[in-house]
Amino acid sequence: MLKQRIITAVLLAPILLTIVIYGNPYWFAFLVFVLQSAATYEWLKINKLSITLAILNGVVIGIFTYFITYRYHLSLQSWIILYGFIWLLALLWLKNHRWGYDNSSQQLLTKGILGVLAIALFAVALIHLYAIEDGKWWTLALFFLIWVADIGAYASGKLMGQHKLAINISPGKTWEGVVGAQLLVAVYAIVISIYLDLTWQKALLIMIPVALFSVVGDLSASLGKRQAQVKDSSNLLPGHGGFIDRFDSLIAAAPLYFFLLQTT
Repeated sequence: MLKQRIITAVLLAPILLTIVIYGNPYWFAFLVFVLQSAATYEWLKINKLSITLAILNGVVIGIFTYFITYRYHLSLQSWIILYGFIWLLALLWLKNHRWGYDNSSQQLLTKGILGVLAIALFAVALIHLYAIEDGKWWTLALFFLIWVADIGAYASGKLMGQHKLAINISPGKTWEGVVGAQLLVAVYAIVISIYLDLTWQKALLIMIPVALFSVVGDLSASLGKRQAQVKDSSNLLPGHGGFIDRFDSLIAAAPLYFFLLQTT
């Protein structure tokens, strides 16, 4: 498993970084389309849609999202309202985590739509983020932010983790992991502010809330998989599981990161 994990990371990370740094908006949009379509497919399959329909919906929704993003420019306020609505429902779901285990038609439909909208908004946010001035560097900073938070959470949770964060949803996560992640992110924010056009105070105001809220994306994906009784969202990424397993935190974090960059 570890060998597969390393091989997959070694193969995919350079591709991702190359497209972000040296690509153009069209190449990056195609990358986002792949991420969105794969994640949408996985989420719909988890929620009991057939593989064929899940693939079809993933591709169609990805194309539709791309069309909407470039054809219609909704106001930032509209996107913020939609984002708030989606993730408020996600927070309510996490609070009432017993809802959804029956996997009735109504529950599956609700969870399916909620996930599809969250993934679509993630895609829209990434495309808009990449299009702003110095967008490739802001995008790269976001990716590294999530990786830094993951490293901080894993290390501090492993060394000091005693108090469970959400034992009924993701037993391995601890409050110590959350605190450790935020401390490492604070250091990252101060360092990265030297290279980006923002003060260290603004960097902290943006990156700490984003890293903190990324936990909600992680927990939401964990609850969805737990209710579906699957360990991984798919096996598309050997050693890592699926795209949702790798990008669940980013799905929640990317829109908030973009909004805070525009408004802070």
